Amino acid sequence: MTAITVAAMIEALSRLPGDAELVVTESGYYCYGEFAEIMLPEAYTVEGAGMDGAVADEDVGRVVYRIGHSHQSY
Repeated sequence: MTAITVAAMIEALSRLPGDAELVVTESGYYCYGEFAEIMLPEAYTVEGAGMDGAVADEDVGRVVYRIGHSHQSY
Protein backbone atom coordinates (compact mmCIF):
# COMPACT_ATOMS: atom_id res chain seq x y z
CA MET A 1 0.00 0.00 0.00
CA THR A 2 1.25 3.46 -0.85
CA ALA A 3 0.21 6.34 1.37
CA ILE A 4 1.39 9.85 2.17
CA THR A 5 1.06 11.73 5.43
CA VAL A 6 -1.15 14.78 5.86
CA ALA A 7 1.93 16.81 6.83
CA ALA A 8 3.70 15.90 3.57
CA MET A 9 0.57 16.72 1.54
CA ILE A 10 0.10 20.09 3.26
CA GLU A 11 3.74 20.97 2.62
CA ALA A 12 3.42 20.06 -1.08
CA LEU A 13 0.06 21.83 -1.46
CA SER A 14 1.41 24.99 0.14
CA ARG A 15 3.73 25.39 -2.85
CA LEU A 16 0.88 25.37 -5.38
CA PRO A 17 -1.07 28.43 -6.51
CA GLY A 18 -4.38 28.88 -4.67
CA ASP A 19 -6.40 28.23 -7.81
CA ALA A 20 -4.57 24.99 -8.75
CA GLU A 21 -6.84 22.03 -9.53
CA LEU A 22 -6.01 18.53 -8.29
CA VAL A 23 -6.86 15.34 -10.19
CA VAL A 24 -6.30 11.61 -9.77
CA THR A 25 -5.40 9.95 -13.05
CA GLU A 26 -5.91 6.36 -14.11
CA SER A 27 -4.52 4.31 -16.94
CA GLY A 28 -4.72 0.79 -18.22
CA TYR A 29 -6.72 -1.32 -20.61
CA TYR A 30 -9.89 -1.46 -18.48
CA CYS A 31 -10.07 2.23 -17.47
CA TYR A 32 -13.20 4.24 -18.16
CA GLY A 33 -11.34 7.48 -18.77
CA GLU A 34 -8.26 9.54 -18.04
CA PHE A 35 -9.35 10.71 -14.59
CA ALA A 36 -10.43 8.80 -11.51
CA GLU A 37 -13.00 10.08 -9.02
CA ILE A 38 -11.55 12.56 -6.54
CA MET A 39 -13.15 13.35 -3.19
CA LEU A 40 -12.57 15.05 0.11
CA PRO A 41 -10.84 12.74 2.61
CA GLU A 42 -13.06 9.84 3.65
CA ALA A 43 -12.27 7.14 6.22
CA TYR A 44 -11.61 3.79 4.55
CA THR A 45 -10.77 0.44 6.16
CA VAL A 46 -8.23 -1.58 4.16
CA GLU A 47 -9.85 -4.87 3.13
CA GLY A 48 -6.93 -6.64 1.50
CA ALA A 49 -8.96 -8.38 -1.18
CA GLY A 50 -6.70 -7.04 -3.93
CA MET A 51 -4.86 -9.04 -6.53
CA ASP A 52 -1.17 -9.96 -6.59
CA GLY A 53 -0.66 -9.40 -2.86
CA ALA A 54 -0.93 -5.65 -3.41
CA VAL A 55 -2.00 -5.19 0.22
CA ALA A 56 0.31 -6.45 2.94
CA ASP A 57 -1.30 -8.56 5.66
CA GLU A 58 -0.33 -6.01 8.32
CA ASP A 59 -2.33 -3.32 6.48
CA VAL A 60 -5.62 -5.28 6.50
CA GLY A 61 -8.05 -3.60 8.92
CA ARG A 62 -6.01 -0.38 9.01
CA VAL A 63 -8.07 2.81 8.75
CA VAL A 64 -6.75 5.28 6.17
CA TYR A 65 -8.34 8.26 4.40
CA ARG A 66 -8.94 8.03 0.67
CA ILE A 67 -9.02 11.08 -1.57
CA GLY A 68 -9.73 9.34 -4.85
CA HIS A 69 -11.07 6.17 -6.38
CA SER A 70 -10.53 4.36 -9.68
CA HIS A 71 -12.87 1.52 -10.69
CA GLN A 72 -11.75 -0.80 -13.46
CA SER A 73 -13.62 -3.79 -14.76
CA TYR A 74 -13.52 -6.17 -17.69
